[in-house]
Amino acid sequence: RLGRWALIGAASLVTVACGFALMPPLHFPPWMKTTSLVTPNPNGRLARLLRDSLTREGIRVVRPSLPHGASLVIFGPEVLSRVLAVNGQGEPAEYLVSYHVHFRLERGTKTVFGPSAIRLRQTYFYLPLSPLAMNSESYNLTRTLERKAARLILYRLASPRASGRPARPAAKS
Repeated sequence: RLGRWALIGAASLVTVACGFALMPPLHFPPWMKTTSLVTPNPNGRLARLLRDSLTREGIRVVRPSLPHGASLVIFGPEVLSRVLAVNGQGEPAEYLVSYHVHFRLERGTKTVFGPSAIRLRQTYFYLPLSPLAMNSESYNLTRTLERKAARLILYRLASPRASGRPARPAAKS
């Protein structure tokens, strides 16, 4: 019985030590209960990720033509790839993938938050002997950056600054 508790304690310690943390609950203002999502590509991955995430948080996402309390406006997500290093034969050896997206939150005709930008970067190494694997790696990396961007957009929308709530006082040490 003691061994079982020791195992549970060790597992939780390892989980915390590796940086794993549950996503904290997000608190959105009441006027965001029905939100329209305005994006250049309504069926793109970022739009789907945001729509699904907002729905999971209890926000009803509607088309811009329907009545809504807020509008989340996304400006063209952009993926850029750049060679960082080359090998001795002059072939690319390392790439930098950047993902940029700008957004703002509107309530009626008034912008209540933004425009704000999310800029994410990640490097990956290129292996000339397996170009198909590298193409797949680039695709998966872009998807990961889109997921991170969607999560960061939600965090910013739930911040006190975005919703007009006063910030919590700093903890006293």
